[in-house]
Amino acid sequence: MNRRIVVLLAAASLCISIAAAAHPDGFGLGLMGGDPSGLSIKVWTGGRTAFDAGLGYSYFRYGQAVHIHGDLLWHTRNMLTDDDNGFLPFYIGVGARLKMADVGRGYPDTRLGVRIPFGVEYVFPAFPVGLFFELVPVFDLTPWNQWFDWNSSIGFRYYLGGSD
Repeated sequence: MNRRIVVLLAAASLCISIAAAAHPDGFGLGLMGGDPSGLSIKVWTGGRTAFDAGLGYSYFRYGQAVHIHGDLLWHTRNMLTDDDNGFLPFYIGVGARLKMADVGRGYPDTRLGVRIPFGVEYVFPAFPVGLFFELVPVFDLTPWNQWFDWNSSIGFRYYLGGSD
């Protein structure tokens, strides 16, 4: 992805200010970097539950692969004592990952796995931008010859749809 576009999107998200965004609602769209790197989407379904999904590139033995994932997440209460300081929950979830690559050399091209994300997200108190970090063990169901992998990402999302 073009670095200028990434910088432009990040700057635009940080410059937009909407009051009382300490707890996000609705739909969040942003970018993530690491493994995988690409687009990140999060949809809040309640005060402590959300769906997230990602589409991007992931590292593979001899190159990169297309990575698609989706998770159901459960969040803790705000770890900050005052909502005026923002919203900081930890979360855990369960989901699925599809990793597709054309690597040749006898290695499988497609991996399907179960994800168990562990993460934290900070949402700013004055505008609806969340910064997140997550570590994700992945248990591949196919192929059988390699069954364990890790994902980790850091990123941001801009939330559309209001606030509490």
